Amino acid sequence: MDVPSRYFRDAKPALLGLVDPRGLRVLDLGCGGGHNGELFKKAGAREVVGVERDAGAAAEARRRLDRVVESDLAELDPAELGDRPFDVVLASDVLEHLIDAEGVLARAVAVLRPGGAVVLSLPNVSNVYVLSQLLLKTWPRRRSGIFDRTHVRWFAKRDMIRLLEGAGLTVLRVEPYFTRFRAIRYASLVLSLYVFRDYWARQFLLLAVKPGGAATGSPDEHRRETSPTPGEGASPASTHEAGPAGGAASGGAPSARGGD
Repeated sequence: MDVPSRYFRDAKPALLGLVDPRGLRVLDLGCGGGHNGELFKKAGAREVVGVERDAGAAAEARRRLDRVVESDLAELDPAELGDRPFDVVLASDVLEHLIDAEGVLARAVAVLRPGGAVVLSLPNVSNVYVLSQLLLKTWPRRRSGIFDRTHVRWFAKRDMIRLLEGAGLTVLRVEPYFTRFRAIRYASLVLSLYVFRDYWARQFLLLAVKPGGAATGSPDEHRRETSPTPGEGASPASTHEAGPAGGAASGGAPSARGGD
């Protein structure tokens, strides 16, 4: 499958608004050239392990991440990831390219510790541009974006939530992502009258946790494990809804370029 090379270079700083990676082990699914993992490393992640099937991108990622497993996600042997569980599973603009997104997610959750977090970004098929194209009775095939020709799965907001809940996860946050450009972001909110902002979102960023332990989505818990000083930072809101910043969390993480 011909995947545009820019996918391997894409990064979303907005993802850091969903989880504080300080001191955590992160599994980056479909890591490309390792740019998102590198963001997590610079933000304090203890270790980032990537999985990438493209040999060239995997070689590039090895320069940025602690370890990279070269494998198709659909064929990944969990034994290649080692025995220690991960604190965070990251999948940025990945699952829409997989026929069995549910199976890949389930296997990733299996190597996630109880209380660990799953952070996703997925394109929004209920976007107004998609609806306008359907009214024109057409489905374009593009090199990138919502109509990327390499997409084999499509998700609206509720589908994304069901995907995570189907993997046994508890969804904490679902945030609309518009664009990294502030002016366009605010224009989208105005045009949507805010009430219909979900239909103007190009993507959604999601945070979910695996039941059974201290939630990684509450970064204070993990800082207490590595630091004698409690109470740093703030826990994310336990709600599906979130603020309108262009994909960034209400905590003020910077917006980023959208991979899809």
